[in-house]
Amino acid sequence: MGLISLNASAQRDTIQLQSVTVTAGIIRNEIKNTARNITVIDRATIEASPVKTLDGVLQYAMNVDVRSRSAFGVQADISIRGGHYDQTLILVDGVKVNDPQTGHHALNIPVPFSMIEKIEVLQGGASRVFGPSAFSGVINIITRQPAASELELQLSAGSYGSWNTYAGGAWVKKGLSLTGGAELAGSDGFIPATGYRKNTASLRAEKQYRSGSLQLGYGFTGNDFGASNFYHPKFSNQYEEVASQLMNATWKHAFSPRLSGTLMANYRIHHDMYDFDNYRNTDRLTLLNLHKTGVLDVEWKFRLRNAWGNSAFGAEYRNEVVRSNRLGEELGEKEAISGWPDLYYTYGKSRDNYSLFAEHSTRFNRFILNVGTLGNINSQFGFSLFPGLDLAYAVGQDSRLYYSVNRSLRFPTFTELYLNNATVKGDPDLKPEKAWTHELGFKTRKSRYSGNYSVFYTATEDAIDKIKRPGIAVPLMENIDNINRYGFETAHTLGFSANRLKLKQVVLNFSWLTTDRKEEGFQSFYTLNYLKQKLSAGLFFEPVRNLSLSGWYTFKNRAGQYSWDDATPPVSYGSFSLVDVRAAYRWKQLTFTLDANNLLNEKYFEHGFVAQPPRWITGGVRYKI
Repeated sequence: MGLISLNASAQRDTIQLQSVTVTAGIIRNEIKNTARNITVIDRATIEASPVKTLDGVLQYAMNVDVRSRSAFGVQADISIRGGHYDQTLILVDGVKVNDPQTGHHALNIPVPFSMIEKIEVLQGGASRVFGPSAFSGVINIITRQPAASELELQLSAGSYGSWNTYAGGAWVKKGLSLTGGAELAGSDGFIPATGYRKNTASLRAEKQYRSGSLQLGYGFTGNDFGASNFYHPKFSNQYEEVASQLMNATWKHAFSPRLSGTLMANYRIHHDMYDFDNYRNTDRLTLLNLHKTGVLDVEWKFRLRNAWGNSAFGAEYRNEVVRSNRLGEELGEKEAISGWPDLYYTYGKSRDNYSLFAEHSTRFNRFILNVGTLGNINSQFGFSLFPGLDLAYAVGQDSRLYYSVNRSLRFPTFTELYLNNATVKGDPDLKPEKAWTHELGFKTRKSRYSGNYSVFYTATEDAIDKIKRPGIAVPLMENIDNINRYGFETAHTLGFSANRLKLKQVVLNFSWLTTDRKEEGFQSFYTLNYLKQKLSAGLFFEPVRNLSLSGWYTFKNRAGQYSWDDATPPVSYGSFSLVDVRAAYRWKQLTFTLDANNLLNEKYFEHGFVAQPPRWITGGVRYKI
């Protein structure tokens, strides 16, 4: 996915790149005028690529690291620019869905994949806009808002007993719209203890009125899966069940031609049951890990047009609660656990977060300046300030030279603070990690080409990591010394007119990273296991009418090591290559697809000794009216 967009519309003889507006700041802006590095993955690109899940399509995006532990979005960690899985903020239609228990749940999104309209990926820290969780980047998932009523049905099946069904649609009439969808998926697994059953549903109602809109939404996702070797290399019977619900309301109103506001309120609840060694089928049920988190978030932001440009300001309140038999501080009174009549939550923790933020955007001559700050008070970690500045210079009508500097911070999760078992020992005295990020770049956008070059530098203090030290049997959560990260990234998207190869579009992304810290005297599980180099290239063809072919090549070279135990020397991650292809044929309201993922049957590891799936073939059909 190129820096600017893969938002391309197939025409008779050529592909034109469309204008795209993004939420890189509180003030919406056309992407070419933003002084940040942003990727936009549109629906046309998602449908043309050989993917079926959110983590699948993000695998191709520039400088996004997807560390899967299983197939088809069962469990995957997402990071940006060398950060780790707890440092990326995930949004759904602007609603924050990160879980305070652990970032391993970040992609438990209560939205069926087929309901995603586009995905925005913002590179680099953005705490001045989005608050403490936006440490190394932001991924905003934007769901479909059909302009007319429609119906869509999908069915697919493939290797290792995998299957997927989806039914969704929309009803639109006189300013009122109802949009919903449900997805069921499963597999027997490619090796023992890797099977899964997953179900996701979402429903949204929206009413448009003269001066704005009111939107109500509900989403659910549940996922039961074998977790062979996920968190320890010697236990193949690991198993996990997760379930998440998201309820949200959004009111948008234009108070005057100059002043508009958005009030968002949402509540998310997440359940997690993790079984380290098949304890659920024995009389040792007390060894299970059972957690429940609840997050209430209310945000009111305003946009004001004035003689000096555009201003934005607002406030946010967020409450995070965990109940667990492992995490937090001892409760005064134990609480019953639904579904487990003989087990109780005996630990818990609650923390409140208050934010005030302001941003101003102005233009003078060829310059575009965005400057702002966010002040934050957390009941557990005190006061923090996140200033930032983005400056762009117009080099002609289609190109921009830009510079940005932003301060970011992340609070430790409840797992990092309190989990104490055979796989890790948390530290309740962990400090928040902090960073300054500087970025200098150049981007251009023409009718059929978009491109970007950027260099960046991130200085991190008190980085949080899971550390294995010699002679200590259980890894520790620690604040490690300062880490300086340097990087280069470039992205290009090119659309073609009619040609003999029937080539419609080419996408090329490359990123290079390095840090000044090495694993000397310890083993890093996450922070120093970054992608040193990543290359992704996509080709899109239309050889005959209604037949499309696409292919993606991905190369990854990861820093860091992993080890079986203290008696075994560590193994370097090294590099590997993956090839994914799709063929799709359209006939009236039907589209038939055939996908091959990991076509070359590469044997590779994204995390420790967790083997990744071999070649996986899937066929499917979609009906849409």
